[in-house]
Amino acid sequence: MNEASRRFLAELQTKLTTYFGGEEIETLAFLLGIDYDALRGGTKPTKVNSLIYDAARKGLLPDLLAEVRQQRGNVTWPDAPADLELPQSAAEAEAATIYQIGTLNTGGGAFVGGGISAGGDVNAGQKTVGGDEIKGSKYVMSGDFRGAVLNIESRLDNVVQSIGAMPAAAPDQKARLAELVGQLKAALGRAPEAQAADAVNLAKRLDALAQEVAGDAPDREYVAELGELLQRAAAKLSAVPGVGDLVAAIVELATSLLK
Repeated sequence: MNEASRRFLAELQTKLTTYFGGEEIETLAFLLGIDYDALRGGTKPTKVNSLIYDAARKGLLPDLLAEVRQQRGNVTWPDAPADLELPQSAAEAEAATIYQIGTLNTGGGAFVGGGISAGGDVNAGQKTVGGDEIKGSKYVMSGDFRGAVLNIESRLDNVVQSIGAMPAAAPDQKARLAELVGQLKAALGRAPEAQAADAVNLAKRLDALAQEVAGDAPDREYVAELGELLQRAAAKLSAVPGVGDLVAAIVELATSLLK
């Protein structure tokens, strides 16, 4: 990889990581038609790297740069060099990720700064978890939700797909809706165990509304009814911060697309 490409990729990665949150990176992938869940890595910097490389390989780098310039016009974004080269090896790919580490205590074990490949278990040493340990989906649940988490996630994933298919929505409206749904997902993750069923019902009603708005000939009256049902479901979760405001914003934006 040439030096100009290395500098460009490092600067783009650093600025994306600095100026965009995790949910916003997921939204960028959605707007580009890239499967966020398929991107390599479990941290934001590695997800950003993977997004950049995937976009470049698919010829979508100009679209990515245009989108970030539109969303963060106050940031000076680098121009891709004419002779852009992508990393040819895993070592080069990792070199573009920048980590700033203060004090690192491994407890006497090893620290691996690159990729890890293991055929069996990886022992990271002693691990202390003060609350719930969460693997995969970013939910912080206060109790045992059993199948509720997967149900909510599945429904909201369907909502995001429906948003992408909304014929009357402009790209910025789709991005805003996807962002709101991502924030709602995080908010529902803070619902108490006793309201698991209420959270699932809200996700189901939002899924139905999004599918209707994304249809070829959406019924305005039905959409209005779904919006009312959705806001009633949100009212039952009024004790969960953010749910009511997020649902109201989603309903308002979704219904405005039919005018």
